Amino acid sequence: MPLREPIRSEAAEYARNDLQGDIGWHVNYFDFISDLELRRRIGQEFYAARYLYKLWEGLRIEETWAMQAQVQLQVQQYASIYEASIHHLLFVEAADAPEVQRLFEYEALVERQLPGHIMDRIRRLDRVDSGDIVGAVYAVRRTQESKIRFDSKVAAAVELGILDEDLGKEIAGYYTARNYIHIHAELRQTDLDWQISFARDAYRRLLPFKTQASNWLKKRA
Repeated sequence: MPLREPIRSEAAEYARNDLQGDIGWHVNYFDFISDLELRRRIGQEFYAARYLYKLWEGLRIEETWAMQAQVQLQVQQYASIYEASIHHLLFVEAADAPEVQRLFEYEALVERQLPGHIMDRIRRLDRVDSGDIVGAVYAVRRTQESKIRFDSKVAAAVELGILDEDLGKEIAGYYTARNYIHIHAELRQTDLDWQISFARDAYRRLLPFKTQASNWLKKRA
């Protein structure tokens, strides 16, 4: 059952008091996202991340399990915000750029039948069953958008000048840190202070991210 009044209203007011603005302000923060529906969704996630952080802060639960839960949620939320924003900038704003098109390409070994005279030489030299021998060449193949790694997207964003290299490395790190929401991986990462700092930095880097992305779009315009 919900908390009784006025406790519930006081908790909600506490969470809102230190926020820069309402949900509309958080949506407009991402004015560099031209897709209005995506901008709305990213802004909502930003508002939720800040609101929930303030609730946790107000509870002041100084126990490890509570701090880990807070860090995990924050890192996951901000990583999702960065991923969605960079995805849009690359595949909508810079879709035709060579740096983006190369993201779809990868080299793979493709089977190619060997000529008979080469097969005969291999059989004579190696004395193996020809059925165990497969010819192959490297060929360029294309992958799906959904299968492109985030670190590759960040690298393309840096190459295009959307982000500087230092910020790109940090943002790629936030996405990698999402692995720590898995309990077995978390058990190997025991430095809680580092994790708290990491979650805090993920929030603080949003402003330079917004600034660099907006400046890049202005130059393109």
